[in-house]
Amino acid sequence: MKKLSLTILALVLGTAVFAQNTVPSIKGNSVITYTYTQDGQDLSLTLTFSSLGDPIKIDWNIEGVGSGNYEMSPKALESGKGMVITAAEPDQLTKLPSYQTVACISKEAFANMVKTQSFEFDDLKYTVKKDDSGTIKLNGKPLDVYHAIATNGKGEMWILNNPDFPLVCKTKDNAQGVDIALVSIK
Repeated sequence: MKKLSLTILALVLGTAVFAQNTVPSIKGNSVITYTYTQDGQDLSLTLTFSSLGDPIKIDWNIEGVGSGNYEMSPKALESGKGMVITAAEPDQLTKLPSYQTVACISKEAFANMVKTQSFEFDDLKYTVKKDDSGTIKLNGKPLDVYHAIATNGKGEMWILNNPDFPLVCKTKDNAQGVDIALVSIK
């Protein structure tokens, strides 16, 4: 009986560990691919984080549009208040202001989201929705994400549960007129 109990306990614990959602890390040389949707047209957007230092350097490429580079300050990652999601000028280095991020919300916004189930970003207040209807998968495995909805009902974000780099995995009805959906992280 003791062996049977231990076997059942091991199966339950093993299933619980297996069922956990994935949280990939974002590090230097990470390559993140999104589907970039603007005006009903889907394009491939690739972001390569060539450096997570000071500044954070991000190379971007949008199929059929062009490519360029962003420089984001560590301060933006810490306490930025908004995210750039539209394409910058091709073949240019775009230095973002210290309040603007690329592909993520700030660590401060993330901490507020976890603590209060709400946060402000891009001049919108978001609240966390507690359903699973918007599950985001990567390589067939569900990601551990927060689903946040703008309180005015115009905009949604799915944010990776990663306090070090709260990656935006998906947007819907974004106020900037562009939506993204995560395809891969390498």
